[in-house]
Amino acid sequence: MAVKPVRITAAILLLVLGAARLAAQQGAALSNPLGDDRFKTRVLIGPVGGIDINSHSGGFRVLPGVDCPYFTDGSGWGYLFGLTAEIQTARTWSIIPRITYESRPGHFQQRLADAQVYVPDSVNPQVVTEGVSATSDITFKFINMEVMYSQQLIEVSPRFRISAAAGPCVGYVLSGKITQVQDLEEPLNAQFVNPDGLPTENNNRRLIYARDQKISGLAPFRFSLKGGLAVELGLFHNDWILYPGIYFDYGLNQVTRNENWNLNTLIFQLELRHAL
Repeated sequence: MAVKPVRITAAILLLVLGAARLAAQQGAALSNPLGDDRFKTRVLIGPVGGIDINSHSGGFRVLPGVDCPYFTDGSGWGYLFGLTAEIQTARTWSIIPRITYESRPGHFQQRLADAQVYVPDSVNPQVVTEGVSATSDITFKFINMEVMYSQQLIEVSPRFRISAAAGPCVGYVLSGKITQVQDLEEPLNAQFVNPDGLPTENNNRRLIYARDQKISGLAPFRFSLKGGLAVELGLFHNDWILYPGIYFDYGLNQVTRNENWNLNTLIFQLELRHAL
């Protein structure tokens, strides 16, 4: 029987928090051995959320056949939310683990080559130009776990600092679904011939090839490297710290096992942590 993703997430979170507390205890025992070091190891924890711009690239064709184009570029706005911690064992650097639920959608559109179509008519037969476009909408969701090293770059004041952070990420893929359609753009008074009996919309001007269908060959894990800059704003004597930041997440493996499909993301992130 497979373990549910929620239970996996809860177990990982407990391990992260346990490791953070252990590091804090060990750091406290080692720091200030002679009483001349005023810094004390701290552990902070709090929520994290954000929005992102996803860039899907490569060359994949979800449906077989010469009539289905290759989709080379797609994009979409997504979101993330979860929990973050910070282990401060020195004045200028720290370790930051996070666990988040993330949605990384993508929208792909490709216009097919125009074709000259003969339209029979008993009074006035004519040849018209037929224009068709193909569209794919992707929903890609996963639980992301990351550990980043954060280094202070500039200290404007004890409550205002700028830092850089980078580290590896691994995502457990929950789902990947696709909706793919073809639309008849012109002529405006025409309809698709539908010998395969596919579902249609817009008065038979849209053919639906897939609706929320599971992506074939979806990779079970996503590996990436994430890095960026953050501003640290100390609140209430630095017991609370607000971290607005911008990061780039570079995918190391492909979305599917059988296609050249990559995913990279620009993330706008906000975190709020409280010292334990």
